[in-house]
Amino acid sequence: MAQIKLKWGKEEFDVTIEEGTSVEIFKTQVWTLTSVPMERQKYTGFPGGMLKDSDDLMAKVAKLKPGSKIMLIGTAEGGELKVPVEKTVFEEDLTPEEKARILKEKKIEILPAGMKNLGNTCYMNSCVQVLNHLPDLRATLESYVAPPAEGRDIDAVLTTQFKNVTQMLRSTTDCITPLQFVMALRQRFPRFAEMQGGGYMQQDADECLRGFLTVMSSTLKTDSGNKIDDLFSFEIKSSLKCLECDEEPKQESIEAQRVLLCHLGTQTEPVSHIHQGIALSMKEHVEKNSLVLGRNAQYEKHSMLSSLPTYLVVQFARFGYKGANEWAGTDASKVKLTRKCAFSHSFDAFDICSEELKKRLSVGRMKKKDQDDIALAKEREAFKAGKGDSKSSTAKPEEKKDGDVEMKSAEDVEMKDALGLEELDTGYYELVGIISHKGRTADGGHYVSWAKHKKADGKDLKEDQWVLFDDEDTSFETWNRMTGAAIDLQGGRADTQIAYINIYRKITVKDAGNVLGTAAEETKPAEEAKAA
Repeated sequence: MAQIKLKWGKEEFDVTIEEGTSVEIFKTQVWTLTSVPMERQKYTGFPGGMLKDSDDLMAKVAKLKPGSKIMLIGTAEGGELKVPVEKTVFEEDLTPEEKARILKEKKIEILPAGMKNLGNTCYMNSCVQVLNHLPDLRATLESYVAPPAEGRDIDAVLTTQFKNVTQMLRSTTDCITPLQFVMALRQRFPRFAEMQGGGYMQQDADECLRGFLTVMSSTLKTDSGNKIDDLFSFEIKSSLKCLECDEEPKQESIEAQRVLLCHLGTQTEPVSHIHQGIALSMKEHVEKNSLVLGRNAQYEKHSMLSSLPTYLVVQFARFGYKGANEWAGTDASKVKLTRKCAFSHSFDAFDICSEELKKRLSVGRMKKKDQDDIALAKEREAFKAGKGDSKSSTAKPEEKKDGDVEMKSAEDVEMKDALGLEELDTGYYELVGIISHKGRTADGGHYVSWAKHKKADGKDLKEDQWVLFDDEDTSFETWNRMTGAAIDLQGGRADTQIAYINIYRKITVKDAGNVLGTAAEETKPAEEAKAA
């Protein structure tokens, strides 16, 4: 370990250099201290002239004389000189960022930007793109302010770079190159910097997603905890019963999770639907020490959800380990289960919830049914009056069908508080994001992600519109293509994209009660429709 004095303008820093540190890692350290991008960093004071990326840093440091200082030359991000007067430019001279801004101002439909693959980083690109399309998380990142340089750890650096990447993705029509973000990710999680055959290794998108959530849970703080747990965390209530000793009392526990597992069964008892796989993961047999018997015994563990998150992340257990086989000459590897597991654009979590939670959900589900009945009655009345088209075009958000309730804006929340309205959980979720994998092993293959872009309106847009993010390339897709024979994200074929992680958004309903006397009036059309 060595320590050098670094002078940058009027500021001085003490930089600790671990044994074996490369020039690239050193520049990353300096970037976290000064915000000077790596490509702008120039150094004087090292023996042998200007520091090059190919130099042996430790050898250079060893030759430094005691008390000598290294001079950094470079401008920090945001400190660049700007042209004081705007000039007129032609369309061909516009940058991708300027084109994106103009197209948005004119409300012209454009494809979201892609991300350049920087050496098997498709797993990272997929996670970033799908998280970037969660409005609540994006809004939280927008308001995030990084701490000062002296108090900024790697988690703060990675969160800042995540914020910068999401801003770049929304301000350009061209793909972006997230070099500094990748460097920060690999510094925070050295596993993602593993190399093989001269290149970076493929990594697990699930590990990357969990890593992002872990990092941001330490930086996106709230009064009650952190924003990540507010959005993604849920509680699981479990009971453990010994199968070999009836005298041993049942053990109960509650734990917080951010990801719900969907097992795919076995070859003899395969799972064919996501509800079946999740139910299987909530019931398992474990072996542990029994205090009553004084030895290991078999236990049965039953789990139920005791709370519901805003965003429910479901991971399909598609990867498992296969041991080495000397006779066949194969090494141990992470194999992939490609069997089909069906899912739809919505998910109902009611059956996997605890009895206490089911009672609360029943209130919201009944309210939702009442609202759907009212909406249906109004549509029938409009149809009879010959105004079906005009009425359907002005349907309110709460009158849409399952999976079609939009997230409430800040103004909606303020209005709800003013009127005394309450948001009720229903247990229903709509699918808003997918991370999929193509290939036969987790150590290879290719990841892409899918994000819900627009909901079908029954007129101009007959189906939900999704966006496929395939590194640099992006394209619009429809739900029928995604789950049909053309793509079929539900699985069954090894050499096609198969859903690995699904992200669902919670659907709630407004409980107006008898506010302004609307309850009795709204139920009247539904009752008349039933009588008819």
